[in-house]
Amino acid sequence: MKNDMAEKTTKKETNAFKKIISLIGPGLITAAVVMGPGSITVSSKAGATMGYSILWTVAVAAIMMGMFSKMGSTIGIMSKQSFLQTVTSKYGRVVAFIIGLGGFFIVAGFQTGNNIGVGLAFSTMFGGSIGMWAAIFTVIALVFLWGFSNIYGILEKVMTFLVFIMIITFFGNLFAIKPDFGQLMKGFIPSKPQIFGLVVSISATTFSVAAAAFQAYSVRSKGWTKNDLKEGIKSSNIGITILALISMVIMITAATVLKPAGVEINSAIDMAMQLEPLLGPAAKWLFLFGFWSAAFSSFIVNAMIGGTLLADGLGLGDTMDSKWSKIFASFVMVLGTVAAIAFGQNPLQLLVLAQGTTIFAVPMIAIVMLLLSNDKDIMQEYKNKTLTNIISVLAIIWLIYLSYNQLTAFIK
Repeated sequence: MKNDMAEKTTKKETNAFKKIISLIGPGLITAAVVMGPGSITVSSKAGATMGYSILWTVAVAAIMMGMFSKMGSTIGIMSKQSFLQTVTSKYGRVVAFIIGLGGFFIVAGFQTGNNIGVGLAFSTMFGGSIGMWAAIFTVIALVFLWGFSNIYGILEKVMTFLVFIMIITFFGNLFAIKPDFGQLMKGFIPSKPQIFGLVVSISATTFSVAAAAFQAYSVRSKGWTKNDLKEGIKSSNIGITILALISMVIMITAATVLKPAGVEINSAIDMAMQLEPLLGPAAKWLFLFGFWSAAFSSFIVNAMIGGTLLADGLGLGDTMDSKWSKIFASFVMVLGTVAAIAFGQNPLQLLVLAQGTTIFAVPMIAIVMLLLSNDKDIMQEYKNKTLTNIISVLAIIWLIYLSYNQLTAFIK
C-alpha cells in the first residue's frame, strides 16, 4: 500500500515537472529568439550606472506588455480581417496608414540596433568597421529573405541555441556574484531615475506595442481559433515573463559586477566582463557570439513586422508572405544599415538611442488597440474586462508621458 502511494506521488511529481517544463520551455525558446542586442545593452548600461534602482521599470513594462499582447491575440482571432484592415473599416485608411507607418519606423529603430549589434560583435572579434559588418550581414539577410528562407531557418536554430546558452550563463552567474538582496528588493520600489533616457529605452524594449499589435497577424497565420486563445495567451505571458526576468538578471549582474568597479560601458568587451566571475577569460567569446546571435537571429523577423504593418496600412498586403511586405521589410533592413554606417562612431550610445526613439509612435497604436478591444461587434464575449481597461489606460498614460519626456529631451 505504501509503495503504491509512493509510486502515485512520484508520478504526480513527474507529471507536474513535465508540465512546468512544457510551459517554460517554449517561453525560453521565444526569449532566445526575441532577445536583441538593444535589450542586452540597455539593461547592462542601466545596471552599471544606476545599480538595482530601476528594476521596477522592467516589471511594470512586462505587465503592460502582457495586457497588450493578449489584446493583439484576441483581435487577431475575433476579427474577420487583418489588424489594419479592421482599423481601416472602423476608423479610415488614413488612421491605418499612420499606424502602419509608425510601426514601420518603430521596427526600423530596433533594426538599427540589430545592425549595430552584428557589426559591434564581429568588429570586436575579427576587426573591420561596424558599418562594414552591418552592410555584409544585411546583404546576407536580404538573400535569405528573398531566396533561401529554408536555410535561414536552420541557421536561426543555431543562433537561438547560442543566445539560449548566453541566457543560461547569465542566470548561473548570479550564484557566483552574490548580489545584495536587500538593495535588489528596493529596486522594485518606483523611484525617480537618475538617467531618464535609460528608463525610456528599457520600457521600449520590454513593452513593444508594435510586437503586441503584430500578435494579431501571428495568430491569423497560425490559424488559431477561440479554442486556442487561452493556451496561447498563457504561453505568451510565460515568454514575456521570462524576457523580463532575463533583462532583470542582466541589470543585476551589471549592478553587482560593473558598478562597484566603476566600469563605464563603452564597448561589448565591457559588457562581457559581467560574466567573468563564472567564465573567466572565456566570457568574452561566449558573450560576443551570443550578442551577434541575438542581433542576427531577429534580422528578418523584426524587419517583416515593420514591412507587414506598412503594407497592410497601405492596403497592399496583409500577410508576411505578400510581395509588398517583403519589399518594405527590405527597406527596414537598408534603413538600419544606413543608420549604423552614418552614426556608428558611438555604437552603444546609438543602440540605447535607437531603443528610445521607438517610443514616439506607440501611444496611437496602443489607443487604437484599446478601442478595438472594447468593440462589442468585433470582440463579442471577449470584450475587455474592467481591470484590463484600467491597466491599459494607465499604460497609455505612461507611454504618452515617456514620449513627451523623450521629445523634450531631443528638443533640448
